[in-house]
Amino acid sequence: MQQNARLIIPLWGKTYADKLTSMTLPALLAPGNLPALCAMFNVEVVIVTETQLFDRIRSSRSCERIERLCPVTFIEIDDLMSDLPGDYGAVLTKALHRGFLDLGEKVTQTFLLFLNADFIIADGSYRRLGELMLAGHRVIHSPSFRAVLEQVWPKLEARVDPETGVLAVPQRELVKLALDHKHPTVNARTVNQQLYHQHWMDQFYWHVDENTLIGYQWPVALVAIRPERVVKEPTCVWDYGYVPEAAPTLERYFIQDSDQFFMLEPQRKVTGREMIRVGWLTPDEIAELLSRYTTKEQRECGQQLLIFHASDLPPDLDAVVGESRLYMKEVIRRLSPQPQPHVHHPVLDRWFADAMRRIGDGRARRVLAPDDLEVPGRGGRDISDPDKAANAQGPTALHRVMLGLATFLRRACPRWLDVALLRTVTALQEKMFGVAPFLRRTHPLWVDTVDVATHLASWRRSGRDRILWLSSKYSFFRSWMGRNPEPPELFLKSPTPFSAEGLPYDACLCELGLSDVVEVPTLYDNIRELIRDGGEILIYVHIHALIESRPLCATALELTTENFFPARDVSSVRFRGNSTTDVIRRIFFQGTVHLTDWPALRTIMASLTVLMLAPFAFLANWHAGRRDPQKFTRGWTSAILHFVVKKDTQTQPARATVTNFCSSITR
Repeated sequence: MQQNARLIIPLWGKTYADKLTSMTLPALLAPGNLPALCAMFNVEVVIVTETQLFDRIRSSRSCERIERLCPVTFIEIDDLMSDLPGDYGAVLTKALHRGFLDLGEKVTQTFLLFLNADFIIADGSYRRLGELMLAGHRVIHSPSFRAVLEQVWPKLEARVDPETGVLAVPQRELVKLALDHKHPTVNARTVNQQLYHQHWMDQFYWHVDENTLIGYQWPVALVAIRPERVVKEPTCVWDYGYVPEAAPTLERYFIQDSDQFFMLEPQRKVTGREMIRVGWLTPDEIAELLSRYTTKEQRECGQQLLIFHASDLPPDLDAVVGESRLYMKEVIRRLSPQPQPHVHHPVLDRWFADAMRRIGDGRARRVLAPDDLEVPGRGGRDISDPDKAANAQGPTALHRVMLGLATFLRRACPRWLDVALLRTVTALQEKMFGVAPFLRRTHPLWVDTVDVATHLASWRRSGRDRILWLSSKYSFFRSWMGRNPEPPELFLKSPTPFSAEGLPYDACLCELGLSDVVEVPTLYDNIRELIRDGGEILIYVHIHALIESRPLCATALELTTENFFPARDVSSVRFRGNSTTDVIRRIFFQGTVHLTDWPALRTIMASLTVLMLAPFAFLANWHAGRRDPQKFTRGWTSAILHFVVKKDTQTQPARATVTNFCSSITR
């Protein structure tokens, strides 16, 4: 005799009703999903929604086809609607409970399956889920994966069979679609792409290659459960409270490989943008937030390795898994000794109780969709020519004195003495302050050149001499490169502007001004095609000292959500400089832009400027060097984006299992 299973789908609003009927139900109709599950269990689909949507959903072609496979029941939630966006989690929790409350004691003999109305299930996922349920697993978790709705939805719509109305996308094809269009909140939680982060870090991912991503989620979504207890009222929001109440002693099973089960979560691109910040968090900062919220069950979820892959597992997966385990151990080691209780949660309990009281008293009316968010536009800036800016500002009072001194030397010294003085001053300057880009801490430009100089020296020591160099007019690294750079504009016109001879490059140094930054995503994609697997790309963004020193956009939030940072490969960002070093840089550059007709005196004046600024530059650079460069600061004067290219170059056949990679991390 077959066991009973109930698939519960909560939703409200016409938008989500249309998503359900046009995409979610067609994906359920794939041969390896609901049809396969119905062959194993007595399945009932329960749609928990508003009464005004009953006919809209029931009359759809996809729902009619579902009813040919199994019974479809509608349960109303009109009394649960709230007019406060913050009540969304409470309303969803009540709606999910309402989907099985009518079972009473029979709930312990019924498998409950849960699915959001806009999630897309890969073909074959429910067949595997049914097999696990028949094998005796009573609590089953599997992750969802966010992708940009605006990008994946049209592609999925095109895959719906016009004759049958079925959306059958195999696991690896759906994973590939997701990886190609990862949501910004996924990129913001990718640990080896530390360009920007999400303030609330409850998911952690690692880029392995173009077709493979691994990660950990706190929590992992509950997709099926056969409860051991009847739960009539929720004690906390769904992800925190249901499992410990309904299955306090049952062993939990985690589906860790996307080849077995994959659930796509399309979300608007702006969803969660208010949580995104430039730079990265320390393990202490991450652990502090997790300690405030996470329960025992969520911490258990956070130790499960999850693998998303669109092709065979790559040969270097072991190394990335090892790196991820070490990182997660550092985070877990810093957690508070005791997890938070799901009953009377110290952060969520008051909010949840108030929301439940409003709903119970009938004071709730309507809930806003969680992603209804107005997106402010981003204004642009006109960047003037640096030379014109310098001439417009003119010399400061300090430099007028220095100009007078330089003019006196010019008139008083004979030509041979002028040349000798120039050589002496140059030698002393190089001895005391170094030669660009390898400057000493006493130089005003040290903080803006030290990171790039370190990478250039490393490339030379390791024999990486095939370096692609792109630069605008101004460069601190011309003397080291010993040749003229290619203009960045060349790479915006054609992906491969060079012949195949000498390719691929070992590394690339790309220097950009503020006016070129908007082109970074396109520029990076074109450069990447010319760099070997494992090669490095440095994108150096320098704010000229004689132009108003400001961040690229009004806020760090706008900086990330407008796709300034490429979400590919292994990456990090370092913001250098502060308001003090900026002032010193401005004074230094003022000392070098005048006397263009007198090269010797210009060098002498620059040397005098550096000498006068040396003690102040040392102190300012020392202080700026102590700051964590991965933390975004509005006073930054240079930004270094570092990438290690990771292409899909697997050379071995598929592995039979990922079990070896999916063992839990021990605390």
